[in-house]
Amino acid sequence: MAGGGALLAADSGPPGARPPLGRLGPLPAYRLASTGYAPDGTAGSRAAYPLAAVRLLDSPFRANQARNLAYLLFLDPARMLHTFRLNYGQPSAAQPCGGWESPDKKVRGHTTGHLLSGLALSYANTRDPAAKARAEYLVDELARLQEFAPEAGYSPGYLSAFPERFFDLLEAGQYQQVWSPYYMIHKYLAGLIDAYQLAGVERALDVAVRLADWVDRRTAPLSYAHMQAILNVEFGGLPEALANLYRITGAGRYLTTAQRFYHARFLDPLAAGEDRLAGWQCNVGVPKVIASLRMWEETGEAKYRDIAENFWTIATGHHAYVIGGMGDHEHWGAPDTVAGSLSNYTCEGCVTYNTLKLTRLLHFHDQSRTDLLDFYERGLLNQMLGSQDPGSGHGFVCYYTGLSGGAVKRQPLNYFPGGDPDVYATDYATFTCDNGTGLETASKFADSIYSRDARGVLVNLFIPSEVHCADQGITLRQTTAFPDDPVIRLTVVSGAALMDLRVRVPGWAAGTPVAVLNGRPLRDPGADPAVDPTAGAGAGGWIAVTRRWRAGDELVVTLPMGLAFTPAPDDPAVQAVSYGPVVLSGLTGTRSAVGTGDPADAADEAPGALPALDAGSVHRTAAQPMAFQATADARPVELIPVARARHQPYTVYWSTG
Repeated sequence: MAGGGALLAADSGPPGARPPLGRLGPLPAYRLASTGYAPDGTAGSRAAYPLAAVRLLDSPFRANQARNLAYLLFLDPARMLHTFRLNYGQPSAAQPCGGWESPDKKVRGHTTGHLLSGLALSYANTRDPAAKARAEYLVDELARLQEFAPEAGYSPGYLSAFPERFFDLLEAGQYQQVWSPYYMIHKYLAGLIDAYQLAGVERALDVAVRLADWVDRRTAPLSYAHMQAILNVEFGGLPEALANLYRITGAGRYLTTAQRFYHARFLDPLAAGEDRLAGWQCNVGVPKVIASLRMWEETGEAKYRDIAENFWTIATGHHAYVIGGMGDHEHWGAPDTVAGSLSNYTCEGCVTYNTLKLTRLLHFHDQSRTDLLDFYERGLLNQMLGSQDPGSGHGFVCYYTGLSGGAVKRQPLNYFPGGDPDVYATDYATFTCDNGTGLETASKFADSIYSRDARGVLVNLFIPSEVHCADQGITLRQTTAFPDDPVIRLTVVSGAALMDLRVRVPGWAAGTPVAVLNGRPLRDPGADPAVDPTAGAGAGGWIAVTRRWRAGDELVVTLPMGLAFTPAPDDPAVQAVSYGPVVLSGLTGTRSAVGTGDPADAADEAPGALPALDAGSVHRTAAQPMAFQATADARPVELIPVARARHQPYTVYWSTG
């Protein structure tokens, strides 16, 4: 192992020793090394249900999905390909996009990669033919540009919306001249893999292979020290995508290339179980950890596993806010600092998106752990679901979920100071990385509701949906108004099977759940042969029913919910209020105050004192939709789920001392 344990082959030679690159010949015929969706990893290939097997039913999740799909199909391919075409000297009469997709931005093009992923995920889950057709068109156009690379003066296989000289600048150490060029390559590669595996766009694999081969040839001549210097510049989850391409093709060169992207300065402390996250940019770091988990799965190297597991424990246990998000102004602070890091720039959406992605992969390796699913639920329910504006037909998402007193969901005013603070985003003028991950988030809400093993089906999340369990030959339907109503109803719609049906009992459960099978209450697990006696029915366990399930069978589970107060570790008098998994936010301002500088804008840069909450005054006032009332600063205040706060100031953390 070179350089303090980085998993690399011997030094590849001095910088600048790159051989001349000729035009690529025909691609070799690849035999698929495995079945299954590569980003689910090796454990996920057995445990995950494919998106095609799960259908969302009416709920806020399905509504978000529909708005997002409308936006995916609204985006004009000509505009999304504009800077790509210009980069290859091709004509384009399309109107340029704005935000980070402007022709002068050094990260232009990344949204098109996210768009490919969003379309592919949407097609896999909804089977909307328009989503596949749009993905096919984008892949064909990108393939045409990639083939033209040598005529444009680029190396064969190069594909991007910016010149290849950006990588010359990166390798020359002129970091101020670039932003994150390998990050863009990751987005294209991930989008192409998704288009191939989820939408069946065969040509996408050819484009992905040529692009990955370009990455291999570009990085192979660089010394270990030179490569480590380059890795100080953001590169996203590129090694994860390369590991996924290895899983698809069986070509070892992609695993070798992925190993070059081991960033020792960030990852080595995590491998040793050390918390040195303070000062690092969160969304630069989390994708490196996801890549490490995938590299562990493909190589068997324990160090990679240690990185993923240690990071999850450190980050979620000592750097997360109550809603599951992390980071203030996009960076980690000192461990166990919450009260001292409250602003309107906390909890960037991309960070939670990637942390949940990591949590999901870890879950596949130990499906008995409900703590992983509790955290996943907290981030999904409180931040990711609530990042979309339901008043927008195109599902616009906010960049941050602020947690200062009087925070407001809005455009990121640190990037768009002249933007409308009452609008989360726009169709074309405010592209950022979070708009990109937003295209994917709502496209794959169905991917973690259920999982499976040799014993049967696990119900991980409480979201109205149907799952076709091909292994068992049955279809299950989940109906619920959760979290407003704690009743989860699971019905066998069709088929029959002898199997376990397990329902997560969350750590937040305020008492013993009540389970009713076909109208008859289940007794103590040890006294009823219908219930797996090894399954715990208390918080942090599973209700497990083993029987021959038939069409019409129904299991109804009621999960007790209660109020809980979570103190900030650095100031126990600063607390957040939850009801079950739902973090409550107090509506502490009016819509007319948004954008005026008082009080909402003041919370951005100089948050004031938190409102003083009378903890004993919190009481529920409405069931559906959920609502509470309390007294804060000697005045009544309404509390609603933070995911439902929009277009007005809200407060999550309170002074209770």
